[in-house]
Amino acid sequence: MAIPEGLAVSDPSIVKSSETPPFPIERYLPKVGEDARIAAASTELIKKCMAGFQLQYQAPSASPETLDSDENGANRPRRYGISSTSLAEANGYHLPKEFLGDKTKAQPAPHMSEAEQKVFIGDQDPLVGVKAGDKVNGKVIPQGGCSGEAQRRLNIKPRQRMAEKINNVSFVRSQENPQVKKAFQDWSSCMAHSGYSYKTPLDPLEKIVGSSPTPAEISAAKADVKCKDSVNLTGIWFAVESKIQDELIARNEETLNSDSKEFDALVRRASNELATS
Repeated sequence: MAIPEGLAVSDPSIVKSSETPPFPIERYLPKVGEDARIAAASTELIKKCMAGFQLQYQAPSASPETLDSDENGANRPRRYGISSTSLAEANGYHLPKEFLGDKTKAQPAPHMSEAEQKVFIGDQDPLVGVKAGDKVNGKVIPQGGCSGEAQRRLNIKPRQRMAEKINNVSFVRSQENPQVKKAFQDWSSCMAHSGYSYKTPLDPLEKIVGSSPTPAEISAAKADVKCKDSVNLTGIWFAVESKIQDELIARNEETLNSDSKEFDALVRRASNELATS
């Protein structure tokens, strides 16, 4: 996935850090809700399979908001670091609570008995000691256990993940681009005027400490967003990365379309399973 080092964008649009547009690759990236529906359907199939052995299976359930989420791996709100003045004022560089979820409601995964482990994982894990033809409660454990059977029922295959690969490659390669590096320098100089020493907008995210932001962190985060907007860092970075993505999409369009078609069919199978559960 070589990208020309001299890639440049003429007159990139002015983009506020809080208003990053969708990236080209997003039309191929799986949505959070889609992955959640696949996981939920798999859970339901595992429950049914385990019940056939007179065993129970419990797994954390996704919230309705997660199942309907259109978010994806592009992570626009945090892709280029802190992007919102209001979030900077409330959280500094820390993730908002809605990003972390409500941990007070999270339940620990229940401990599985030996029989439950055997039926759940089957012969996928040699340490469990299941062999072909082994039974629990008089019933033969399916190949790969109930989890493997769920994968077969949904026809879950290892996907190419070309879209995810492009999403990651474009992010890394964009930081090597001279135009983006110059924007980093301009942002860094702006931050220095406010008394902060950072080379790139991602550096502050690596220095978050504690469970809540300090007043100093909040001040730095607010200055960060202001500097991003003053040098149009988001506009430049987005334009360069989008151009990189466009080139990679053009080179891999056939694979991307094939992956998307296969994934969409999987999501439909999962949705149908959930509708009949």
